Amino acid sequence: MMRLIALVSLLAVVACSPTTSPQAGRSLFAQNCVQCHGTDATGGDAVPDLTGLALRAGGTYPQTLVLNKLDGYARGQAAYAGVEMPQFGYLLTGPLTRVPLADGLSRELPEKIVALDAYLRSLQRGGN
Repeated sequence: MMRLIALVSLLAVVACSPTTSPQAGRSLFAQNCVQCHGTDATGGDAVPDLTGLALRAGGTYPQTLVLNKLDGYARGQAAYAGVEMPQFGYLLTGPLTRVPLADGLSRELPEKIVALDAYLRSLQRGGN
């Protein structure tokens, strides 16, 4: 029970921060991602539709997978159809924040990455 209370408290702190909000993520998406994924995040022939991440993952938003792609843990791996994700090094800079994960663990990430993740989660059609 204490673990659940701590997780909810941590989620509330992260969710309240203007630097990690979906709105902050929307701005970062516009600056860094629209060139490949489009303004509506539906992708194209060589890049995935980011509005269907939860659908493709069985109805649950794949946060760990998304964070891995965004924060560089999975750099160099094919993102989709043999196309690699660009490395936006400056997104990995700046203040850090702790993010609770679905498995009950948490990890510290740059606020910019957390904001992009929050924005992508807000775009999901079907699933959570």
